[in-house]
Amino acid sequence: HIGQTIYIIDQLKKELNMPDMKVIATGGLGKVIYEEENGIFDVYDPVLSLHGLRLIYGKNRNKR
Repeated sequence: HIGQTIYIIDQLKKELNMPDMKVIATGGLGKVIYEEENGIFDVYDPVLSLHGLRLIYGKNRNKR
């Protein structure tokens, strides 16, 4: 899976013509790749999705 992830990231950077695109690893398996392959990810945040859900909840909670 690490090789597939590296390939996808490289292809996205090429197709979007963004060689300096910031890549963020999230979740439990993101840590495995982040620690194994230095330089593929710029940042590792294990709870990024949860932070996003909290922000969405906060915005929708005030609309009732």
